[in-house]
Amino acid sequence: MIRATILRAFMLSLAATILFSACRKRDDVSLPDTLVVFTSTAQGIAATENSIGIKIKLTRGTTTAVPITVKFTPQGVTYGTDFTTTPAATNGQFVIDIPQGNNEATFTVNKVAGALFDGDEKVTFDLYSSGNPILIGTPKELVLNFSELVASASKYTINGGGVTYPNKVFLDLSANRQTAVLRTNWDLGFYTGAGGDDWRVILNPTVGMMANVVNKTDLSQVTALDTIGFSATVAYSQFDPQPTQMAFVDLPNGDLTKTAIGAISATAADNKVYIINRGTGVGNPGPNRGWKKIRVIRNASGGYTLQHADIAATTFSSIDIPKDEAYFFKYINFETGMVPVEPEKTKWDIAWTYTGFATNFGFGDAPYMFQDIIVQNRNVQIAKVLNTTKAFDAFGEADIAGQTFNSSQVSIGSDWRAGGGPTSSPAARTDRYYIIKDGNNNYYKVKFNSLTEGGVRGFPEIEYKLVKRG
Repeated sequence: MIRATILRAFMLSLAATILFSACRKRDDVSLPDTLVVFTSTAQGIAATENSIGIKIKLTRGTTTAVPITVKFTPQGVTYGTDFTTTPAATNGQFVIDIPQGNNEATFTVNKVAGALFDGDEKVTFDLYSSGNPILIGTPKELVLNFSELVASASKYTINGGGVTYPNKVFLDLSANRQTAVLRTNWDLGFYTGAGGDDWRVILNPTVGMMANVVNKTDLSQVTALDTIGFSATVAYSQFDPQPTQMAFVDLPNGDLTKTAIGAISATAADNKVYIINRGTGVGNPGPNRGWKKIRVIRNASGGYTLQHADIAATTFSSIDIPKDEAYFFKYINFETGMVPVEPEKTKWDIAWTYTGFATNFGFGDAPYMFQDIIVQNRNVQIAKVLNTTKAFDAFGEADIAGQTFNSSQVSIGSDWRAGGGPTSSPAARTDRYYIIKDGNNNYYKVKFNSLTEGGVRGFPEIEYKLVKRG
């Protein structure tokens, strides 16, 4: 009896010890600190820009709003006289909140109207303090130059927006700047080239748009009957892509003679109606964006006129799109009209996105939606270098002459990443990097260090260094 009592007490004690130990182990396993950082160490505001957004970011999301105090030190400029900030500052500092459920926020630096700059002015911003439980990380300082910046080196996370890849992100290497644009913001792009054959319209491939011509020139005569069979053929399929569907998409390499919508003729009667599948929106699965009918003609002002309507409509709306030599394309949204999308043609080099691509499945190229595609600007050239040929750190200006540069807009494409199929997890390739010649003749060596951030898709890390300044 005594032995049984002692044994029972021993077992209870042992169980309590194990339970206590287990609880301690669970409590001791803590998540890493959440840090607030700048996404780069330097940015430049060009003479032609009136304002610039500067982003701060948390390394992990937060469940509560977080106030961040930013201090700044001007050099050669005066707050209120030459520049201001949004939020407004007092005594050289301001507070910006990172909203609940978010992991980033942007403050804006504005030039004061009429202020003159010599180009050597700058402001140093410092992440001074943060609300609990957020800690200050690195980089904690960013220098804003009041001149065009030619960055010598940088490394940062591309803000693709996460696993539903909502953003197309334009990267300007020399300016050390990224511009994230919601990929559902636009429908059509209108080429602004001045040549006689440069009247071209592109579809938004990042939402899986397709277009098919109808042998009619009157929108009111195009009805739902004209779309019979389109839902199966004029639509992306992740399970049964067909080479015949390439006729309904723009060639991914950027060849403007291979667009789904033909060249816009100076003779209005030659411009036919197209039925547009607007693809799908952001989400998993993404919502269907529906169908439109459109017709594009040239107008007397030297630009485009877009006529568009829902399939069943008997009337249509019109949008005039002027040409603008500062951009390669001007964009429209069927609901909101003209919208800003890509930056000026000299202010971006490559972009990360989810997009329509072309893959050979053994029976010819067929359109297919891909995540983590890198596309390049039309004035950019790219060469690939393997580490076995020349290590990233060893590549210098003398090595540029030995490279073969490519102008295809998908020179990188999916080449930088591996895996992602049914048998392997996606990852950045570490055996290669790329030499990028930008529109200002700067040469950068660029590599992708990771495809994810904390295991989450949509946040790849890029690193680059200036090889030769243009």
